[in-house]
Amino acid sequence: MNALVVMLFLFLKTGEKFATQDVAGPTVAELTKYVSAQVGGVNFEPQVMNDPIKAVEWCSTHKPTAGIVTPGFYLTYAKALGMEPLLETHRQGVDAECQVLVAKRDASEKPTDWTGRTVVTTLAAEEHYVRAVVLANKFGNELRLQPTDDNESAVFDLVENSQQTGNGVLLDETAWKLFADDEELSGKLKVIYRSDDLPHELVVVFKPNAAGLNVEKLKIVLKALSDNEEGQKILRSIQVTKFTDVDQERLEKARKLFYGQ
Repeated sequence: MNALVVMLFLFLKTGEKFATQDVAGPTVAELTKYVSAQVGGVNFEPQVMNDPIKAVEWCSTHKPTAGIVTPGFYLTYAKALGMEPLLETHRQGVDAECQVLVAKRDASEKPTDWTGRTVVTTLAAEEHYVRAVVLANKFGNELRLQPTDDNESAVFDLVENSQQTGNGVLLDETAWKLFADDEELSGKLKVIYRSDDLPHELVVVFKPNAAGLNVEKLKIVLKALSDNEEGQKILRSIQVTKFTDVDQERLEKARKLFYGQ
């Protein structure tokens, strides 16, 4: 029997406090174990990270073969790391990937009035992606981004005038809908900006490191996860409904914004 080829698999969720090797590593390992068996001839070993700077350093030294990464990480480092998008994820309970900027009821909705103000976001480490793609270059470069790993605390801090918070919170629209129904928040906050539909998290292959990987088989296996009970259980554990072909038009729109085209 031929020995399995060990290939590293990066799982990156920027700013997510639970996206660490210690906490989420075992869960992601169930995914990679299943996929490895279905693809055949490989053994994917996962590395879970939530810091894109540390992730790109890790990629440079450890040479992963594939992974699931944020669109901001892909757009920032695609050329440097030789990433090619294979599929996109559909998260559980999320119809469209949108970000909303939430502020107090009396906050200005004019982007020019936000010069020098601070926005709290889990995506602060993907600064250019936030400014250029999420905010569509409408708020300028003087807007300050403050990192958080807990959107819920950031939203309540905003209401309570905590010294730790900024002037607004940028968060996933689906998460905001949950907060918006909270009695403590009702009438105190409003959405002053909603992004267009954003690219989903991407399954990527690192082409320089992918010799020996059957990329087409990998795509087939991931897309078929939602077709059987075992695969569905694995998907639920990583809070994904399914993997589908990349929406190239949506990704290209984001790419043009990112590069100022």
